[in-house]
Amino acid sequence: MLLFWFAVTIVLLVVLISKLKVHAFLTLLIMAVFFGLCAGIPTTELPALIVGGFGNTMTSIGVVIACGVVIGSFLEYTGGAQKIADAILKLIGIKRATYATSATGAFVSIPVFCDSGFVILNPIIKGLSRRGKIPYASLVVALMAGLLCTHSFVPPTPGPVAAAGLYGAEIGQVMFYGLIVSVPVVVVCSIWANSRFVKGAFPEVAPVSELDAKQEADFEKVVEHAPSTFMSFIPVALPILIIILKSFFGSAEGNIFQQVLDFIGTPWVALLIGTMICFLLPTKLNETVTSGWVAKSLEGAAEIMCITAAAGGFAAVLQATDIGTILTDLVLRVGLPAVFVPYLMAALINMAQGSATVALTTVGGILAPMLPALGLHPVVATLATAAGSLSFCHTNSSYFWCVTKLGNLKLNQSYRLITLTSVMMGATAMVVICILNLTVFA
Repeated sequence: MLLFWFAVTIVLLVVLISKLKVHAFLTLLIMAVFFGLCAGIPTTELPALIVGGFGNTMTSIGVVIACGVVIGSFLEYTGGAQKIADAILKLIGIKRATYATSATGAFVSIPVFCDSGFVILNPIIKGLSRRGKIPYASLVVALMAGLLCTHSFVPPTPGPVAAAGLYGAEIGQVMFYGLIVSVPVVVVCSIWANSRFVKGAFPEVAPVSELDAKQEADFEKVVEHAPSTFMSFIPVALPILIIILKSFFGSAEGNIFQQVLDFIGTPWVALLIGTMICFLLPTKLNETVTSGWVAKSLEGAAEIMCITAAAGGFAAVLQATDIGTILTDLVLRVGLPAVFVPYLMAALINMAQGSATVALTTVGGILAPMLPALGLHPVVATLATAAGSLSFCHTNSSYFWCVTKLGNLKLNQSYRLITLTSVMMGATAMVVICILNLTVFA
């Protein structure tokens, strides 16, 4: 009966989010109460159990998500994101335009949401297409894939931060191995974007219009007045470097260097350092910058934090029952390798409701109590969930439509260039994740 009620809960969760359009925050809380009552948890214990899970999750990832979103917003507002893009594209060169475009998207999307990243960078890839006589569709695919990849795999983007918090994974390790997984995904997608299946099928260069010319000119103007290339990279690169170093070398009981590294490498402290550096990016500091920009950023962060914390409350209810043991036995009986369980669940939820972040948080909440029985390392579970969350991007995804509209694609072209590419990305990532699972985390 517990398995039956769990199945009903998951079906209701998907229906409420994808069909009835109930917000994920409310849906997760409602389903936590529903499953808790069906599982026989006493009504005197259930409310405290849910808010306890909610609070514990917020404790681990709340400040991390908030600071990460603020850093991304400052890079957008000051033109730092454009400066980063301009530097990477010039470094790799127009002759390797698809690789340069994918790499640019991958770095920019670490702090900036992939939808915003595409809006920011689309004018420059149109210019690249026209100047280099490169098929525009090829650059659209490369940019779309690069942005989506690190958006799903590398903190401090909220999705992987949330999943890492729910699974109890070390954020520094998720960053490090998320970058390792991202590299082959970006390379494979660049090769795909450069292949005859994309380049040959869609050979047209970007169209010329007054609006395009204006957008490209605006981009160049922003780059001219943006912070230096070094300063634009620092708010993102420094916290990531500190957190990764802390994961491998920091120790509260080691020498003074290890103790300092252990402190500043605490994810929220490292990201707070990155946030403080962001105040050096604007040409002048005023109330609009120090208060207005931060407030606007936190409005966007609040929704993600609430969804993640609600998933934590749901996970606490699941953990209080035997559903983890029952599902694990079922998976082992079917013979499905445990590493594919988070991947398939996240892919199905993403197909149903269209948000990689919601897929990461929902699956993290469901599977977190089951990891010991499944025998999965929290980092592997986080990465496998991320691989599923970016797969099968289609018409119910805002990112799908963002790329379709700005890339001037027809719907049948979008299925081929976006949906098929996202499936390829997930499959490539899973090959790397399986290798990591059998070697590093065995």
